[in-house]
Amino acid sequence: MKAGLLTGIVLLLALAGCQSGSPGVNPPSSTVATSQPQPTGLGGASGEQASSASPARSTPRPTLSTSGAVTETLGTCPYISAARFADLEGDRVGRVTVLRSRPAGCRFYFEYDPAVLVGEITVTRFGTPTEAYNAMVGSARGHPEVQSDAAIGAGAVAFQTPLQGSRTWQCVFAKGTSVVTVRTRQPYPALNAFLLARAIAPKIT
Repeated sequence: MKAGLLTGIVLLLALAGCQSGSPGVNPPSSTVATSQPQPTGLGGASGEQASSASPARSTPRPTLSTSGAVTETLGTCPYISAARFADLEGDRVGRVTVLRSRPAGCRFYFEYDPAVLVGEITVTRFGTPTEAYNAMVGSARGHPEVQSDAAIGAGAVAFQTPLQGSRTWQCVFAKGTSVVTVRTRQPYPALNAFLLARAIAPKIT
């Protein structure tokens, strides 16, 4: 029932967005160049396997992306190791930075070109779990390619947005009062984004 409700709401929003021309989630600003070579997907990918979804209500659409003014410093991601991220995303990871936002975010860069972003994790907090859930569902508006997974947190959606000039998959999931956006470098399929979200969800409190 939960999976069917989430899928139905997401598909209705995606179709409504197509008809009205509403954009999806805006990509986060990045200080790296957009003309860098593409990663070659040398990393592996492996599988890894809960609150009930709240009904969608009318709330303002949030901005789920990180502000361009956020400071990015070398560090260790608090949600997932670089090796685990590389394994699930599918590209080798070298440099890892921590976004000094609240809550903290992370960026992962390609091992053979430190200017090429292969992934990003950002977290947005809301006043209530219902607001967080609505924000997660609303993030897929205008994306007919959207896919959903009700087993990740309170529910998750995946869709494509630009990352350094290329359309790639990201997963947005809600858990408690948090909405987490997990971005990948993968143009297809959505599986890598879902796998990362499943691995990260237990670390979100």
